[in-house]
Amino acid sequence: MNHMLLTSSTSKAGVCNLAGINAMELLINGILKYGGQRDRLRAKAFGGARMVSGLSDIGQQNSDFILHFLEQENIICEGHSLGGETARQLKFWPSSGKVMQKIRGDAAIETLTTIDVAPDIGNEIELF
Repeated sequence: MNHMLLTSSTSKAGVCNLAGINAMELLINGILKYGGQRDRLRAKAFGGARMVSGLSDIGQQNSDFILHFLEQENIICEGHSLGGETARQLKFWPSSGKVMQKIRGDAAIETLTTIDVAPDIGNEIELF
């Protein structure tokens, strides 16, 4: 199952990064709540693959966001594997910071297909 977080949105007012910023602040505050020290935080970033062809590149937007966020917050990014077109499988050991990554060669890129639907022919009664 693919999970995507759209970290920013675009509107007439410009780009808004509040969703991504909020998610990261919740994560950081959760770590601090359990005794983490902000000056000792380190990050590794994975993901951001373009999993659905034909749509905007949400993965690239998320990748750009996280690297920029970490830089702005002075959190050291010890490594990253971002982008591409295939899924990743990760194993992470929090106590040591060790990460093992496997690129999933069997994960095909989903393609967006448009299907023409005949117009409804009915009596305009809507059941719900």
